[in-house]
Amino acid sequence: MSENAAITARGLNKIFNHQLVLDHLDLTIERGETIGLLGSNGAGKTTLLRSLLGLLAVDAGRCTVLGEPSASLPPAVRAQIAYVPQQPGQFAWLTGKAMLRYVSTFYPAFDWNYAQDLAARWKLALATPIGVLSPGQQQRLSIVRALATRPELLVLDEPIASLDPATRIAVIDELSNERKRRPLTVIFSSHLIGDLERFCSQFAVLAGGKIALMETVAWFRSRVRVTLEGDEWALEQLPIPRAAMVRKLRDGSRTAVVARDDAAALSAALPVPIRVAVDELDVEALASEWMQ
Repeated sequence: MSENAAITARGLNKIFNHQLVLDHLDLTIERGETIGLLGSNGAGKTTLLRSLLGLLAVDAGRCTVLGEPSASLPPAVRAQIAYVPQQPGQFAWLTGKAMLRYVSTFYPAFDWNYAQDLAARWKLALATPIGVLSPGQQQRLSIVRALATRPELLVLDEPIASLDPATRIAVIDELSNERKRRPLTVIFSSHLIGDLERFCSQFAVLAGGKIALMETVAWFRSRVRVTLEGDEWALEQLPIPRAAMVRKLRDGSRTAVVARDDAAALSAALPVPIRVAVDELDVEALASEWMQ
């Protein structure tokens, strides 16, 4: 395991209702990385995040967070971790201010001045009971609470789904600014891939209970889809790069997701009977290829 890793997971297995959700999953996240966690509905993203943090017991495997076993994190390490779930479940009867004061007692690095400043910038009424706030306001408050703890590791599980576009941009900008100010590792799960693309350094795609793909955002942006049609035997002999994801289609043709340079080299090497079409892929379209 890497000494610089914020999180390491080896062989994580989790079964819910006789269904395998995590299947011998391996994952390493280095300190200072910003990881966008992608996956279809029901892929197990929340299960994975809760398992990594020791909030959910796994059936097999092991995981460390900031150098400690996730199943038995000491209080000093827990104080360096902030987790924002999709549904915060905060104390509805407390005001925002009272909730932040309560949380601050568990986090020695809690920055009250920063919490107040961020709440003001995001137009949060801290004197209002949390239960009266809209879902979007509650999400903003949950993010304020997490950032104010000044964490070393920030885990965000669909935290911006209820936010309007302007507020989503403000949240992403604030996260980016925080990373510039101090060391911060972020795992950010969201279906809003465009927002993740503005902030994250890498994407990890969860599919079939495993991390099916983990690459830099630049890698995702450099891919194209090549569709090849022609004699099936000839298609079998093509020099498609090993790193490509290849699918055989019902009509006998094949598609391959490759780098643009590989696509050019592949096109130049094609026999005459083979026809080729190259299509641009945005990050969301490419990620969906691995989610299937």
